[in-house]
Amino acid sequence: MVDKTSIKDMRMLVSPYPSFVQGSATTDEIAKAFITNPNLKSVYVVDDKLRLLGNITLKDLIKHEFIDLVPSSFEYFDALEFIGIKTAEDLMSSAIYVKDNDSLKEAFVKMYEHDVEELPVVDDEHHLIGNIDILELLTYLIEKKERKANNHFLQLTINRPFIRI
Repeated sequence: MVDKTSIKDMRMLVSPYPSFVQGSATTDEIAKAFITNPNLKSVYVVDDKLRLLGNITLKDLIKHEFIDLVPSSFEYFDALEFIGIKTAEDLMSSAIYVKDNDSLKEAFVKMYEHDVEELPVVDDEHHLIGNIDILELLTYLIEKKERKANNHFLQLTINRPFIRI
């Protein structure tokens, strides 16, 4: 089921408005992007043509912003990597993404391998066109199983995840 289903097959569930910032964005601007869209766990860094450059997770931002509050006994957790970071380009990780023709299995594997809960969706020129998260994938799979079992318990809605019917 996940091998044959592509991201575009579940386009209804892909978030069409991911949060993004330019590479020069400050950590305050990145924080505001997270606050504006609290359901997302990542903010994407794009160039001036909205092409994906990288990813900033909420976890990384929190580590950076609250490093002074971490007890010294816990500072071994790569705290030095955050010293001197001032912009999105400094804080971002390399871009891990999916495209419309990628399968759900590929999305699951990338999420698992990189320990992320969501991935940006890009077009062939790497323009950011959406965001897909693990809950969206799970919702799609559960709905497909319910339909296959001829069970009408779940129904996907445009606003996801699903409603009881």
